[in-house]
Amino acid sequence: MTEATVLELVVPVDIAQVLRVYEGPGGADEDRFRVPLAVGLFAERAISLAKAARLAGLTRYEFARLLKKRGLSAYEYTQADYREDLAFVAAAQE
Repeated sequence: MTEATVLELVVPVDIAQVLRVYEGPGGADEDRFRVPLAVGLFAERAISLAKAARLAGLTRYEFARLLKKRGLSAYEYTQADYREDLAFVAAAQE
Protein backbone atom coordinates (compact mmCIF):
# COMPACT_ATOMS: atom_id res chain seq x y z
CA MET A 1 0.00 0.00 0.00
CA THR A 2 1.32 3.38 -0.90
CA GLU A 3 -0.60 5.46 1.61
CA ALA A 4 -2.21 4.26 4.80
CA THR A 5 -4.27 5.61 7.65
CA VAL A 6 -4.15 4.18 11.15
CA LEU A 7 -7.62 3.41 12.50
CA GLU A 8 -8.45 2.64 16.09
CA LEU A 9 -11.31 0.27 16.78
CA VAL A 10 -13.09 0.13 20.11
CA VAL A 11 -14.75 -3.24 20.73
CA PRO A 12 -16.58 -4.75 23.70
CA VAL A 13 -14.40 -6.69 26.16
CA ASP A 14 -15.91 -10.06 25.27
CA ILE A 15 -15.16 -9.50 21.59
CA ALA A 16 -11.63 -8.37 22.42
CA GLN A 17 -11.08 -11.63 24.29
CA VAL A 18 -12.06 -13.58 21.18
CA LEU A 19 -9.78 -11.40 19.06
CA ARG A 20 -6.80 -12.23 21.26
CA VAL A 21 -6.78 -15.62 19.53
CA TYR A 22 -5.34 -13.71 16.59
CA GLU A 23 -2.49 -12.20 18.57
CA GLY A 24 1.00 -13.34 17.81
CA PRO A 25 4.19 -12.89 19.83
CA GLY A 26 4.37 -9.21 18.91
CA GLY A 27 0.72 -8.43 19.66
CA ALA A 28 -2.30 -8.34 17.38
CA ASP A 29 -1.52 -9.40 13.85
CA GLU A 30 -3.27 -6.81 11.71
CA ASP A 31 -2.81 -8.92 8.59
CA ARG A 32 -5.26 -11.48 10.02
CA PHE A 33 -7.90 -8.76 10.12
CA ARG A 34 -7.30 -7.49 6.60
CA VAL A 35 -8.86 -10.44 4.77
CA PRO A 36 -12.16 -10.57 6.72
CA LEU A 37 -12.42 -6.79 6.50
CA ALA A 38 -11.78 -6.85 2.75
CA VAL A 39 -14.33 -9.65 2.24
CA GLY A 40 -16.94 -7.84 4.30
CA LEU A 41 -16.47 -4.51 2.56
CA PHE A 42 -16.56 -6.19 -0.85
CA ALA A 43 -19.67 -8.21 0.04
CA GLU A 44 -21.39 -5.00 1.14
CA ARG A 45 -20.38 -3.43 -2.21
CA ALA A 46 -18.50 -0.72 -0.34
CA ILE A 47 -15.26 -1.32 -2.28
CA SER A 48 -14.32 -2.85 -5.63
CA LEU A 49 -12.69 -6.22 -6.18
CA ALA A 50 -9.36 -4.51 -6.90
CA LYS A 51 -9.49 -2.44 -3.71
CA ALA A 52 -10.57 -5.40 -1.61
CA ALA A 53 -7.73 -7.50 -3.03
CA ARG A 54 -5.24 -4.73 -2.26
CA LEU A 55 -6.54 -4.41 1.30
CA ALA A 56 -6.24 -8.18 1.76
CA GLY A 57 -2.71 -8.16 0.35
CA LEU A 58 -3.68 -10.47 -2.51
CA THR A 59 -3.87 -10.27 -6.28
CA ARG A 60 -7.33 -9.88 -7.79
CA TYR A 61 -7.17 -13.50 -8.95
CA GLU A 62 -6.21 -14.74 -5.47
CA PHE A 63 -8.95 -12.67 -3.87
CA ALA A 64 -11.55 -13.94 -6.36
CA ARG A 65 -10.51 -17.52 -5.52
CA LEU A 66 -10.79 -16.74 -1.80
CA LEU A 67 -14.30 -15.37 -2.35
CA LYS A 68 -15.27 -18.52 -4.24
CA LYS A 69 -14.02 -20.69 -1.36
CA ARG A 70 -16.27 -18.67 0.94
CA GLY A 71 -19.28 -19.08 -1.32
CA LEU A 72 -19.22 -15.52 -2.64
CA SER A 73 -19.10 -14.41 -6.25
CA ALA A 74 -16.38 -12.04 -7.37
CA TYR A 75 -18.40 -10.92 -10.37
CA GLU A 76 -22.04 -10.09 -10.75
CA TYR A 77 -23.56 -11.80 -13.78
CA THR A 78 -27.25 -11.07 -14.06
CA GLN A 79 -30.03 -12.66 -16.09
CA ALA A 80 -29.97 -9.57 -18.32
CA ASP A 81 -26.24 -10.13 -18.96
CA TYR A 82 -26.97 -13.75 -19.86
CA ARG A 83 -29.76 -12.81 -22.30
CA GLU A 84 -27.50 -10.20 -23.87
CA ASP A 85 -24.73 -12.77 -24.33
CA LEU A 86 -27.18 -15.25 -25.87
CA ALA A 87 -28.37 -12.61 -28.33
CA PHE A 88 -24.77 -11.75 -29.24
CA VAL A 89 -23.89 -15.42 -29.89
CA ALA A 90 -27.04 -15.91 -31.97
CA ALA A 91 -26.25 -12.81 -34.05
CA ALA A 92 -22.65 -13.90 -34.52
CA GLN A 93 -23.76 -17.26 -35.90
CA GLU A 94 -25.91 -15.66 -38.64
